[in-house]
Amino acid sequence: MRLVCGFAIALVALGASGVEYFPAGSLDEKPSRHQFLADWYSEHLAALQEPSIWQISQQKPAEEVYRFLYLRTFHHPICVRLTIASDGTGLLTSKETNGKGGFRTGTLVRNTTGKLSKDHIQLFREQLDHFGFWELPTQDPEGPTGTDGAKWIMEASKGGRYHIVDRWSPPCNDPIHYLGTTMMIDLARFPLLYEEVY
Repeated sequence: MRLVCGFAIALVALGASGVEYFPAGSLDEKPSRHQFLADWYSEHLAALQEPSIWQISQQKPAEEVYRFLYLRTFHHPICVRLTIASDGTGLLTSKETNGKGGFRTGTLVRNTTGKLSKDHIQLFREQLDHFGFWELPTQDPEGPTGTDGAKWIMEASKGGRYHIVDRWSPPCNDPIHYLGTTMMIDLARFPLLYEEVY
């Protein structure tokens, strides 16, 4: 909230498309920090032409959706979205812009969609349960931080519940590193070089 002439005004994170991507305070308990992150992520999600997972949780509670957003300071932004159907299969959408995650957004250079089998979905759900994704804190106060590096952001909507986990260049043993690379490399088949994953 921002106080202007004694009135409290709620700041809303909107992308270039006017889509509201994050509920107030979801990224950080400090309003200024939340707004900084929300504006940054929303701008890239709008450039990637992505829907709001939070709005899906509010408007379509029956849908089960997971999205990994990968913002590397000096490389192309990437996102992978998985929508799970009622029959246990999945629809995987992979996108990439020609911008840089720490700077300009760029325009779409990859936008593909493909189906995933029930076996793939079952394995992914088992990984979510193994890591206790829904119980992971949004921010890790003891995790690494820095100016360069990369943001690993995972959102989910299931049964009307919304959750987001945000990490900065997490180590290989971090759940979001594992889940992010699973979605990005194992499922979406992004051909990333070792030095491009940080």
